[in-house]
Amino acid sequence: MAREIWDAYDKEGNKLGFDQFRDEPIAEGVYHIVVEIYAVTENNEVLITQRHKNKPWALKWEVTSGSILKGETPEQGAIRELKEETGIEVRDSDLNFVYSYIYKNVPSIYKCFVVFINKEKTKIQLQEEETIDYRYLPYNEFKQFIKTDEYVDWVRERFCVHEKIFDTIIHQR
Repeated sequence: MAREIWDAYDKEGNKLGFDQFRDEPIAEGVYHIVVEIYAVTENNEVLITQRHKNKPWALKWEVTSGSILKGETPEQGAIRELKEETGIEVRDSDLNFVYSYIYKNVPSIYKCFVVFINKEKTKIQLQEEETIDYRYLPYNEFKQFIKTDEYVDWVRERFCVHEKIFDTIIHQR
């Protein structure tokens, strides 16, 4: 498998002009961009996927996420990650930006998006070695489920900080 290469960014999201490799330590003051995509149905159900048993946070549930690759914009990375992990295809215009969040423990800048999907016309195709199961949860049940130990805790933290923004985006449709 090829090494995953990222663009290196500063805290403000400006490219620093050099590459960062997934399997190498990240230098002080250097960040990479990670995207999170909440796929929401016309009935306000949130798609969550279960992590593979061989991945960190094994068998925990989460929304689609992943690092953007060298040369990608956050939007391009979000579109690619959603397709890779779930088989769902969307366009730039389908992405609703929710927040940008700096995570210092693993120097990352999270860019979060919501996409609205038609559940009846969507066939989920899970990515081998990444995801093993999926489910749709009504938004209010999702907000309760993420508080359990079955959900990835650091994803929960970001959601809770931005919950009012999610409420607005999801309920204004």
